[in-house]
Amino acid sequence: MVKKNGDWQAYFNLPEHYCEDYLKKLGLEQQKPDRAFLDALVTQHQLMIPFENLDVTDFHKPVSLRPADLYQRLILGKRGGYCFQLNGAFSLLLRALGFDAWLCLARQLQHDESVPVPATHCAIIVYLNGQRLFCDVGYGGPAPMTSLDIDNGAEQLSNHELFYFSTQPVQNGVSSTHPGWITLVRKSTTSRTERALEQFTPVNFYLEDFYGLSLMRSFGDSAYETRHVKRRLPDGYIDLTADILTVNHHGDRTTETVSTEQLTTVLKQYFGIER
Repeated sequence: MVKKNGDWQAYFNLPEHYCEDYLKKLGLEQQKPDRAFLDALVTQHQLMIPFENLDVTDFHKPVSLRPADLYQRLILGKRGGYCFQLNGAFSLLLRALGFDAWLCLARQLQHDESVPVPATHCAIIVYLNGQRLFCDVGYGGPAPMTSLDIDNGAEQLSNHELFYFSTQPVQNGVSSTHPGWITLVRKSTTSRTERALEQFTPVNFYLEDFYGLSLMRSFGDSAYETRHVKRRLPDGYIDLTADILTVNHHGDRTTETVSTEQLTTVLKQYFGIER
């Protein structure tokens, strides 16, 4: 039987030195697979590897989720990626390091529409010492910079930011009361205002399960009509949305407009991205 995407076994074959080179990229050494190491990995990933959808909006290149291609792009190359690439590659790293890590289906809630948009996002669930831990290094926004305990009903602090999980109706015109969906909510430590970031369903998925969804994204669905590049900082973030560059250092926020001629320089200077 001919398979249009070739050999699915390729999704289970990690390149040689995958873990070694990945950890070097993150500036970490291998440790035992515990919660502290997991949190360090999540934090460094958001600091070192940017979210970006440039292949869809600017470069018009095909997007691959095969581990060998992700390795060349994210680890050996000077590129970032979107959720399926970033969380996909990261989940493979976690499993290779001894974590019981799985991808899960998710949907973004930060949008202008008053109805649920398609679930074209993914996150990671790690099963560790009887806990279900949520991680997301491919959100492209204010996601937690550490793991969070899914079954902890209280607010959880992650890098000076508050989050909690809910199965109750939330804002954004979307309800999470449907069986199987859990909502991640971010709560301001100052104003106490809340933002529902994403919904996810705690069901284990393989990387290749997202092949079709990634293909839809790579052809530029409505969520990726606009250029979006983002990298977290220890005390803020750097964001390029369309042609507006925003730099936020500990609440000190500056913006500027980036011209077409400046784009290549800005991507390299602020995000370490080179084509």
